[in-house]
Amino acid sequence: MDTARKMVVTTMKNEGPYLLEWIAFHRMIGFNEFTIFSNDCTDGTNLMLNRLDQMGVVRHFDNPLGPRMDPQRAAYSRANKQEEVKSADWVMIIDADEFLNVKVGDGSVDALIANCPAEADAISVNWRFMGSGGAAHMEPDGLVTRRFLRGSSFKDPENGLIWGFKTLFRPARFDYFGVHRPKFRKETEVIPGMRLWVNADGKPMQDRILEKGWRSSADDIGYDSAQVNHYAVKSREEFLLKRLRGTANSKNKDRIDMGYWEKNDINTHEDKSIRTEGLAEAVAELLQDADLAALHRACLETCRRAIAYQMQDPKLANFVNEGIWKEAAE
Repeated sequence: MDTARKMVVTTMKNEGPYLLEWIAFHRMIGFNEFTIFSNDCTDGTNLMLNRLDQMGVVRHFDNPLGPRMDPQRAAYSRANKQEEVKSADWVMIIDADEFLNVKVGDGSVDALIANCPAEADAISVNWRFMGSGGAAHMEPDGLVTRRFLRGSSFKDPENGLIWGFKTLFRPARFDYFGVHRPKFRKETEVIPGMRLWVNADGKPMQDRILEKGWRSSADDIGYDSAQVNHYAVKSREEFLLKRLRGTANSKNKDRIDMGYWEKNDINTHEDKSIRTEGLAEAVAELLQDADLAALHRACLETCRRAIAYQMQDPKLANFVNEGIWKEAAE
């Protein structure tokens, strides 16, 4: 029996429509613990997380913010101090719009680990940005992982973010962790080879990674064995919700503008590699809890109303209906 503790750590704001799919998927591929922080939720995400905590599915912590605080980094600073996190066998920091897509073996976290050297301390998995596929509308009953099936290039990246990565790592082998990777404190003497850091294909990363960096180079990118599907925009209606929310690593909601859409709505390649067999059933199983189901329905209604309110703006309505952002109209 596998007793290894494989934990996802994340922070969320207004991710309620996608929360259950995200949790069900990562449980399905073998993560058995979730440490989740939430802040400033207005769609009921925090209430759903409270219920999931009561059910024993996740550990949920409110992440109240003070002036000039970065919600994401504040949450991870708190997580770094928790013995439950530090003592896990493996930890991965992934956002609610990111899904670990293992393409070897049975598609599990264990298959990814087995694909790499047994002594590996960190396994970095490259992003594939998944675009909208031209979808205009939110589909509350549809799975994100089945709705959006076109994404970015690996060999000829569309922008400088494409070769970014997220990292599965042994927390005991590092001092602390950030959004993309584990790290060492300044006082720790970093010596080349002191940790074995590999890409998802099991090939060693360059020694520079021990000190800094969260993007691969042409020499150490690896995407054949696994990738992180990054659903940064989803449909045009759902992008309106993201505009209201802002980003997890900033209190400035103005970061989510049409430049963000144009940069991240990448549909260059079809990609159906993510395994979703049994996922709808796993979500349905969570929804058998009457309280969680009620909170989920309320969340979806809140999101519908938020979209309808924004659609009163002719420019936003034109973007959703026609896919055109008429900046010149202002």
